[in-house]
Amino acid sequence: MSYVTENTIDKRLARVNAAISLKEGDRVPFAPKILPYAQAGGISMYELYHDFRNMKQGVVNFLARYEPDFYYQIAAYPANVLQVLGSTAIHWPGAAGKLPLNTGHQILDGEYMLEEEYDEFLRNPSEFFMRKIYPRKNAKLAGLSKVSFSDVFEFGMFAGLAPFADPEVRSALLTLMYAGEEVVKWQAACGELAQVALEMQTPLGVILGQNAPYDMLADNLRGYIQLPMDVLVIPDKVLAAIDVMTDLALKGVHKIKAMGLQYVFIPLHGGPDDLMSNETYAKFYWPSLKRLIEEIVKLDMTPYLFLEGKYDSRLEIIRDVPVGKCYYTFEKVDIARAKKVLGDTVCIAGNLDTATLVFGKKQQVIDETKRMLDACAPGGGFIMDCSIITDNFDPENVNVWENLDAWRETTLKYGKY
Repeated sequence: MSYVTENTIDKRLARVNAAISLKEGDRVPFAPKILPYAQAGGISMYELYHDFRNMKQGVVNFLARYEPDFYYQIAAYPANVLQVLGSTAIHWPGAAGKLPLNTGHQILDGEYMLEEEYDEFLRNPSEFFMRKIYPRKNAKLAGLSKVSFSDVFEFGMFAGLAPFADPEVRSALLTLMYAGEEVVKWQAACGELAQVALEMQTPLGVILGQNAPYDMLADNLRGYIQLPMDVLVIPDKVLAAIDVMTDLALKGVHKIKAMGLQYVFIPLHGGPDDLMSNETYAKFYWPSLKRLIEEIVKLDMTPYLFLEGKYDSRLEIIRDVPVGKCYYTFEKVDIARAKKVLGDTVCIAGNLDTATLVFGKKQQVIDETKRMLDACAPGGGFIMDCSIITDNFDPENVNVWENLDAWRETTLKYGKY
């Protein structure tokens, strides 16, 4: 791809690296996670989810127009894989996925592990996922519940083969094979888009991630209604399960390291001010997350935390990380106070309201951008970003593109050092 820009990948990396190390680069980096690749390319979200290659032109258009200092891989599940599995835990655009064509996916909160099953999970997490969680979340994997992976010694090995003659088990195995083929296509498409970004001199930012251990327990097993109650009723079992998830998370970041990526995306679903007290956060959420952060830093990678929801009361707690090594982007926080509390410890990013970008007036965007720069840019350690991604707005709404233009232009004009 032929693309000429003075804003080379080396300049962008130097700019971002300066901010992460709490220094002033040539200017404040501009790294929006608004990600309107479908809208910029004139395709529906349905087309995007069913084949990531369909958004190639949208990626090109967006990166050429806004020249961001990071490339963000779209946060979307592969619809073809979900459809093959008969996913009941995620909805996606299209009739099979139960959502409108121009809507992003929805993950359904649910109790996929019962309270009385904690001990069974703790004894053998891998088998529990295979025989209980996968069938409960995917209708076409129901047959896996009939297979045992425990009694595999002596004659037990031969007896354990009998369930594989069951039609439902064989159907589940075929489903896994077909799903695997679709996953390979999805991975190849992601690789093609990442290559497009590199050819356009855009550093690879958020490509792969690893959830926080508490969120892994809530997302995959207990749900965000049941788990907070477990914390009160069976705290020891919750902590034991979090330990298991922590081990899995640490293995996950080693895999990301092996792929040669620099940034590890960590979306924090369950830790906002509204969902638990600081005491609960400090005991059940932060210790395992801190261990994950420290392991990423030890591997010479950068933890990229997306602090979802309101995080004003957590700032003093989340200061306790290696200095100049972490990237925190906020959804809802007093960003000026975040700068004061965290500015000598971590790089902060955010959190211009995405709703303002999509529905607000141009002057509102300019004024808010200036306010954030005044509060956060001095001394470095700040990256311009928005509050959340958006996957559903009218691409014919010229106001959106004008607002995004104004946001970038204001950042570049008033964010110089």
